[in-house]
Amino acid sequence: MKKAELPHKIKWINAIILIVMAMLTTYAVTPWNAWNVDPSSPSYGWNRFSFFTVQSNFIATATYLIAALAILKKKRLGEWFRYLRGSAVLYMMVTGIVYALLLQDTDVNPNPGHFNWSNFILHQLGPFFITVWWLLWPSRLVVTSSGSLLWLIFPLLWLIYTFIRASFTGWYPYPFLDPDKTGGAIGVSLYVFGITVFFLILSQLLAWISRARANNHTLY
Repeated sequence: MKKAELPHKIKWINAIILIVMAMLTTYAVTPWNAWNVDPSSPSYGWNRFSFFTVQSNFIATATYLIAALAILKKKRLGEWFRYLRGSAVLYMMVTGIVYALLLQDTDVNPNPGHFNWSNFILHQLGPFFITVWWLLWPSRLVVTSSGSLLWLIFPLLWLIYTFIRASFTGWYPYPFLDPDKTGGAIGVSLYVFGITVFFLILSQLLAWISRARANNHTLY
């Protein structure tokens, strides 16, 4: 990949901000501490890595670091990055919205009514930051409506993994996926259907925005 002049709208400080955000996100997850908490905690062990929130934040973190490296090395990223970045935006937006609507008063929030900085980073600041970054510095290549459907593959695989794992462990990362808390399989199906439709609508909206905002002022 050939080197390119660093566009005037992308300064090295952008890379530093992205790296700092990646560090904050990783520290909020504290993956190294997963087996050092109370075993009865919902975030103990592999449970911590099974939350869609955590996985979407890890995807966002990878996106930040790849973009930061591109800026520092002054190299344009390939066409694949627009899809990685778009997926990170989609997953983080869903994470923030679902948390705000369905999860603030559940076990996902260990201290309802009180500020928790990890929850703030993962469910509020992270979704806000990546959305603003994507809007202010849009990708130079557009995402098509059909191409945006690729973003739905990961949530589908996560859902399959979640139900298979729950069949062995009896643990669900979110109460709306637990048949015992939603009135059985029908209740879970309604939640899954509603969130799937939301994913679909939001993915199409993001694809439309990418076409309206695409420009040649970024390296990604």
